[in-house]
Amino acid sequence: MMFRRSRRQMEETEDMYPGPKEQRGSFENHQRRKKCGWVVCMVVLIVGLILLGMLVVYAGFALYRHYVTDVNDRRENDEYLRKLVRQVNDSPETTWKAKFNKFGVRNEAYGFTYTRNKTAIEEYMEHINKFFTSDAMKRHLKELEDFKDEDIPKEFDARIKWPHCPSISNVPNQGGCGSCFAVAAAGVASDRACIHSNGTFRALLSEEDIIGCCPVCGNCYGGDPLKALTFWVNQGLVTGGRDGCRPYSFDISCGVPCSPATFFEAEGKRTCMRRCQNIYYQSKYDDDKHFATFAYSMYPRSMAVSADGKERVKVPTVIGHFNETASTPLNTTQIRNIIMKEIALFGPTTMAFPVPEEFLHYSNGVFRPFPVDGFDERIVYWHVVRLIGWGHSDDGSHFWLAINSFGSHWGDNGLFKINTDTMEKYGLEYETAVV
Repeated sequence: MMFRRSRRQMEETEDMYPGPKEQRGSFENHQRRKKCGWVVCMVVLIVGLILLGMLVVYAGFALYRHYVTDVNDRRENDEYLRKLVRQVNDSPETTWKAKFNKFGVRNEAYGFTYTRNKTAIEEYMEHINKFFTSDAMKRHLKELEDFKDEDIPKEFDARIKWPHCPSISNVPNQGGCGSCFAVAAAGVASDRACIHSNGTFRALLSEEDIIGCCPVCGNCYGGDPLKALTFWVNQGLVTGGRDGCRPYSFDISCGVPCSPATFFEAEGKRTCMRRCQNIYYQSKYDDDKHFATFAYSMYPRSMAVSADGKERVKVPTVIGHFNETASTPLNTTQIRNIIMKEIALFGPTTMAFPVPEEFLHYSNGVFRPFPVDGFDERIVYWHVVRLIGWGHSDDGSHFWLAINSFGSHWGDNGLFKINTDTMEKYGLEYETAVV
């Protein structure tokens, strides 16, 4: 039996099940939308690739420009420093020879930031003042006073007077940390501990102990050897060297000497470790400490107390004492005599002086800044070394014999001679301590 559907039923059926025409229209719309989506994606991709390419080109250009600038700067610095070396070697006025050092640098600001704990520094100053008024210092000053000027030898080398103390001949390498203050202070401590013991104590004391664990001495951007020596008195120093309790840990492969630009990385790694390295079996950290009796400065100076360095306090000094008790102010010769007596009687001291660019290329002879003009503009940094003796040039002028902290391949096997006549006005500093 067949049933005839009404028109309304047919229309409803057609709405539920579209015919071929409607199906084709829907499919075409879907394809158009899909095609448009692909076109948009391709456009976005192409634009992105163009932008990325432009960025790569710009970055490459920037890197190239930086590379070219860096190469040009290095070439310019190299030419400038080579010219400085030639000036030294070609002048009949110089008393030393230079050899071009590829690790030499020019004077520039590196952006080091210094922090100071005013309270802690004031506490150290209290110790220094107390040391200077002690009975032990009074006896020390008396020994210097009793040493007659005419008995001072014309030449002196601590290595010869105390051959049983190998530390005096040791040439350290501060590497990529501006720790010259700690290295020189630890060297003086090692030398004087050996001299005081008549050679029974022959170890190297640890500069790492100072640079890591002294809260006010300084850091890899520099510091004060007087504070380091005061730390030796108050907190003691453990043994150092390769086989001691706390060996030096900073990288020495960055140059001879390393550029100050390397000091940032070292400062980030600087830490206080109050335990001995595993191979050290002699004693534990606290039991390995060695102490001095009192520390002091030789030459009149002041010490920065405030965080910005503007507030300073006067430091009591040996030469200041003799200058105050003399009938007339001491002259340069008399001042040097006191320092020479100190070294001849008790052992090496530290010396801080301004280093000009040409000093980094020193080879041999008696160093004097050259040329004299423009010296201030050529100062790279202040540097601390260890004085072990003195001598006189053929013209009778005085020079100090010093051990640097740039390793044995620098200068005259790590040593240098220096005439400080033109540097005295800067207020050179000499620090030491007595066991």
